[in-house]
Amino acid sequence: MGLVRVHVLPDTGQLVDREFSMNILRACLLFFVLGFMSLFFGMDLAQAQAQTKDQIKIGTISIQQILSESEVGLKARQILEAKAAEFREKFEAEQKKMDALRADLQKRSTVMSEKAIAAEERAFGDKIRELKRETEDAQYEMKQLEKKVMEPILKVLHEVIAEVGKNGNYAMIMENTRKGLQSRIGLLYTDDSMDISEQVRKEMDKRLAE
Repeated sequence: MGLVRVHVLPDTGQLVDREFSMNILRACLLFFVLGFMSLFFGMDLAQAQAQTKDQIKIGTISIQQILSESEVGLKARQILEAKAAEFREKFEAEQKKMDALRADLQKRSTVMSEKAIAAEERAFGDKIRELKRETEDAQYEMKQLEKKVMEPILKVLHEVIAEVGKNGNYAMIMENTRKGLQSRIGLLYTDDSMDISEQVRKEMDKRLAE
């Protein structure tokens, strides 16, 4: 008789258990590695954010608040408002005269000839055009006065903002008079602690008082 070779097949249950254990081991190892990397990079990111927060200093100011609350801004506003009130009083009186002339012309037109009415209307139109020219001249005068009064203030304000920014190590100073959805520069939110309007206002008043 020839020898009979018996091939012993491996226990499939053991192979499955062994493969399953290896998979579990690999998964645990991968989980450990990923967890360590996440912790490492998480700490690194937190440190970077803390460093960025410390290094980048941002301030905000309200130009409108500074000008309305400053001593020089108040004086400038008083000058402009006084001149505007003067013009307003003048043109309100002129408008009343025009209204009275128009009413009188309408009243008299019932007994006037067409030629006389046309002459009166031309004269009235000339007065209206003259009043319009005077109004435009007044508007120009107001703009020139505003420029004369405000330019020195705005010049010093610009210098103060630049110096406060430089001396305070600010990376950026933004205008925040209008925040949220009304902001013209996309400034939707800032913490009140970032506002340095009062500091800038005091320094501006101090310089312009010298």
